Amino acid sequence: DNQHGTHCAGSVGAVGDDGKWISGVSQRVSIMAVKFLSAQGSGDTAGAIKSIDYAVSRGAKILSNSWGGKGDDGTNGALRDAVVRAEQAGVLFVAAAGNDGTDNDRDPVFPAAFDVPNMLTVAATTESDGMAFFSNRGAKSVHVGAPGTNVYSTAPSGRYQKLSGTSMACPHVAGAAALVWSQFPNADYKEIKRRLMDSGDAISALNGKTVSGKRINVERALQPAL
Repeated sequence: DNQHGTHCAGSVGAVGDDGKWISGVSQRVSIMAVKFLSAQGSGDTAGAIKSIDYAVSRGAKILSNSWGGKGDDGTNGALRDAVVRAEQAGVLFVAAAGNDGTDNDRDPVFPAAFDVPNMLTVAATTESDGMAFFSNRGAKSVHVGAPGTNVYSTAPSGRYQKLSGTSMACPHVAGAAALVWSQFPNADYKEIKRRLMDSGDAISALNGKTVSGKRINVERALQPAL
């Protein structure tokens, strides 16, 4: 009812090769839709925590998190605890870096800026491999880049539309993680995260602004010798 989640879900896993407009990154994937935001896109940290715990308890292996905000120290501590519980369950936590055009190392957005091993935080890149002007960065807290401008994907009621944001970059990485994990089913989240970070294409726009300095390269992440 907001369209944002529908658009992200299409980037993760819209069915491919069916003659219907688009293909997701992982074309045959199980998606668990967990909603805690209203039709207007607002919600609270308590709902986010419940959603994380719910998904983990039902066996989700990858969480795609195209949401966040500044929050406050009290609620952020509880939110971080939820991310840690996901890590302890072996879950990869993919997060959008945020759209303030600021540095998450200095002015953090959560959950993107949490320093937890299972975090994989995503900046938005452009069609020409630049960093999107709105994308948050972070040499210590933002791990990779992925396409996030003019992304064409699914919308409610059978429609399709273009949207821009780190919200659009995040599901590209979540879908890539699902595809890579299907190729290496015995891997743990650490190996999937390593593959996605190590296999990317180094681009100057991300150098010094992300941990890896790379935009993901899904084909390379699927190679056995990496």
